[in-house]
Amino acid sequence: MQAQVLTAVVKDMEIIRTINYEQKYITDLKYADNGKVCVSVVNTKENSPSNCELRYGPIQFFSTHGACLCFTHDGYKKNIIFSNNKSLLVYKTPRSKGLPSFWPLPDESLDGYTPTGIGVCKSGAILVSHWNHQMHDRSLGKVFKLSQGVGKLFEIEADKNRPLFICPTYITENGNGDICVSDVNAVVVTDRGGFLRFCYTGAQSDPQFDPYGICCDSMNNIIVADMLKNRIHVINQNGELLHFIQYKDMYMPRSLCIDEHDNLYVGEWSSEEIKVLLLQ
Repeated sequence: MQAQVLTAVVKDMEIIRTINYEQKYITDLKYADNGKVCVSVVNTKENSPSNCELRYGPIQFFSTHGACLCFTHDGYKKNIIFSNNKSLLVYKTPRSKGLPSFWPLPDESLDGYTPTGIGVCKSGAILVSHWNHQMHDRSLGKVFKLSQGVGKLFEIEADKNRPLFICPTYITENGNGDICVSDVNAVVVTDRGGFLRFCYTGAQSDPQFDPYGICCDSMNNIIVADMLKNRIHVINQNGELLHFIQYKDMYMPRSLCIDEHDNLYVGEWSSEEIKVLLLQ
C-alpha cells in the first residue's frame, strides 16, 4: 500500500534551545531523559568502539564510532546500546568503567549483513535493521526483533514473497506498536507482528524523497528527516502526510529524537549543534 498526498502545509518552527557538541557528521541521536541526549558522529580518525564515553550534562553519551544507538531501561538503571558489525554493545549507567559488554547478534543476521539502525520497543525488545552491502537490484535489507536472554523474536524481510527493504537504516516503534523504518526513497511501516501496513514515499508533487532519522510523537505521528530537501515530514499513523517542518537556517537534518513533552531534537549532518523544537 502506497500512502501519500498531493500537497502539504509547511510549518515554520522556532528553535527553543540548542545543544553543542564537538564534531560534525552526526549519524544518530537518541533522547535519554531530563533534556539529555546520546550522540553518535562519524570521525574516520577515531571511529573505534573504545572512543565512546558517558558524560554529565546535556550530552549523556558521545561516540565517534558512527554507530546507531538506542537507550533502554533495565530496572532503575538505563543502558546505552550501540552496534558494531557483529554484535550490540551495552553500556551500563551511571558511568561505566572500562569497555562495554557484548550482546551477540543472531548468527543468521551476519551472513553478509551488518546492522544499520537500532531502536527500542516499549516491551524492552530491540529492533535492528540490517543491509547486505550490495548495490542496485542486489541490495536487500531485513529487520530483527530481539530480546536479551531470548534472542530473535522474529524477522521482517518480505511481504508476499517480495522484499520489503532495499537498504533500511533508522528504525523506531510507534506508540501503537507499529515498526517504522527509513529505507531508500520510502518509510516502510509494518504492524507489531511484522506485516506490512504501508509505504510512505513522500508527496506526489515532489517525487524525490530521501528519508533518514525517524521518531514518533505522542499522537503516533511519524516524523522523518528529509536530509537532501532540508525539511522534516510529519505523517500520521496511517501514512498520510500532515505537514512539513522547517526552521531558520535549516540545513541537512539527519538524525531525530523526541522527548516526553514532544520536543523534537534535530541533528544536522554538517552542524555541531542539536536544535530543539517544540512541536505542540
